[in-house]
Amino acid sequence: MNAVFDFNRWLLYIGKHWNENKKKYLLSLGAIAGLLVLWYSFTMLVNLNGAFRRDNQAIAYYVGLVLTGCLFASLMFSDLNEGATAIHFLLVPVSALEKLLCAFLFSAVLFFISYTLIFYVVDFSMVSISNNLIETAAKRDHVIANTQDVINVFQAPPEQGDNFYIYLLTLFVGVQSAFLLGSVYFVKFNFIKTTVSVFIIFVAFMLVVHKLMHLFMPHGDFADPFTIYRVWQPDNTQVAILLPVWLSNILLFLFKYTLAPVFWVATYFRLKEKEV
Repeated sequence: MNAVFDFNRWLLYIGKHWNENKKKYLLSLGAIAGLLVLWYSFTMLVNLNGAFRRDNQAIAYYVGLVLTGCLFASLMFSDLNEGATAIHFLLVPVSALEKLLCAFLFSAVLFFISYTLIFYVVDFSMVSISNNLIETAAKRDHVIANTQDVINVFQAPPEQGDNFYIYLLTLFVGVQSAFLLGSVYFVKFNFIKTTVSVFIIFVAFMLVVHKLMHLFMPHGDFADPFTIYRVWQPDNTQVAILLPVWLSNILLFLFKYTLAPVFWVATYFRLKEKEV
């Protein structure tokens, strides 16, 4: 039997993890559905006609995905917060890689699928209710009903670019992986400490990039993304500079595919060396 990864042993551990945590997971999904219903009900009370505009539905999906997804990931290794449960967790005859893959399966793959299904069930139901109320009000006032449709949360509108939502999902995976690392790295208050750490790292990174750009490049900003650099002229006009394709490809690759794996690798080694 392989000491690093054995598929049958991993399946058994997944079953064990589900049996021990299924009530918590199901209640969490129910709470997410309830929060979505409350949010949509509030927006309908505030502005019935504009409650389910395309941007409002997209914001509800992605904000909810990030908040609940990061909170969910920060709880994956909550057993390590207490001495007795931590000892039991570490003594389970499963490798660190199998524990990490199990956490990834539940916190990323299954959570993402479950959240999306719950969102569409709630979104479809609330849009239907909203349209019925709008049509009833329109008939009463003898005006044309401005009904809304359920949107595809993975297809961005043309003005935002076809890959806009893909970039958001990629960023979500990276941020969630940071919270998964925080659930192992921090002993208490994982979510709060990880949130503060991610914010500090983000601010420090932006400051470094901003200072470096001022040192090596003229005043301007990126567009389209990483393929065009817009330079501000003294008369407040912009001149677009096309960057080399290979440089744009490297920057996009680093942005999309390296952030999450770096955090996963760090989580693996931290989990492997974890002690009570």
